[in-house]
Amino acid sequence: MSIKKLAEHLGLSKSTVSRALNGYNDVNPETRQKVLAAAKEIGYKPNPTAKRLASGKSRNVGIILPANSRMFVSPAFSKVLAGASAFLARHDYQLIVTTIADCQDENKVYSDFIESGLIDGLFIVRTRSNDERIAMLKQKQFPYICHGYDIGFEEDCFVDVDNEHAFYQMTKRQLEHGHTRIAFLDAPIELTLSQARKRGYVKAMEEAGLCADDRLLLNGELNEEDAIKMAKEVLSLAHRPTAILCADDTMALGTIAACEELGYQPGVDIAIAGYGDYEHSRYSKPSITTLHYDTHSVGEEMAKLMLNRLENKGFVIQNWFEAAIVARQSDKITNKALT
Repeated sequence: MSIKKLAEHLGLSKSTVSRALNGYNDVNPETRQKVLAAAKEIGYKPNPTAKRLASGKSRNVGIILPANSRMFVSPAFSKVLAGASAFLARHDYQLIVTTIADCQDENKVYSDFIESGLIDGLFIVRTRSNDERIAMLKQKQFPYICHGYDIGFEEDCFVDVDNEHAFYQMTKRQLEHGHTRIAFLDAPIELTLSQARKRGYVKAMEEAGLCADDRLLLNGELNEEDAIKMAKEVLSLAHRPTAILCADDTMALGTIAACEELGYQPGVDIAIAGYGDYEHSRYSKPSITTLHYDTHSVGEEMAKLMLNRLENKGFVIQNWFEAAIVARQSDKITNKALT
């Protein structure tokens, strides 16, 4: 049934019924209750397109992912998206995912997307230091929420894992196992999460009286291919590492493959640890020691922040999440291998 027929059924004007359904406070409370009761009784559902046209809002939130990124298949990031999407859906919003190719101008893609009228707000991922995307969104006064933190961010614009503390803890674990040559295969250096993780690693090393060796600190994409190359590079050093930390469980899989190719037994000759607690990490050989965080809740908090921005919802927000070590077989190295 259309809103016109609902109005005729009630003997009210179309505008009065519309305003009652949309909660305007200039409608008599008795009239509002009468309209809502009748709508429920006859199963009236508003036309979403008409509702969006009337409100001037798309009720969509966007996110742009790099087309060459493994974020599409990352189990952790998929759960973050699922958490955000489910919470938005409960509040009559949809999540629109689009991509950007290497050949496209990033600023233009973002500018075109936010000016298209398709979205009311935008999630920013893979945050970078002095991020031009954020500067542009601020200049255009367009609502955004970051999955990632940089110095100076206000609490109303980001949700993140405490990456610095996570890798401080994982580095300390390896130091406590007796390792002094610890390699770190990190994410691309321009990403704020990479810089935070490196700070945690360096802090733990310095507390142990050790200097971080730049030859053991490499950066690459979060995939097996880059991890294999980087692992082979550090394992070819005359004074090779006895432990390798990876910024992602998929990178840990690549590191396991590199060790096996070079004749090392992962978890026995070389300790390996990852991040993300992906499903495959439990069943790989050896199973991967990793860092776990509540991916679904991270997505939910991002959605809450966005709705606070768009509708002043007043949700209480958790900006920071902790990652906890999940100990498995990949870093159960023997003392003999440390000599």
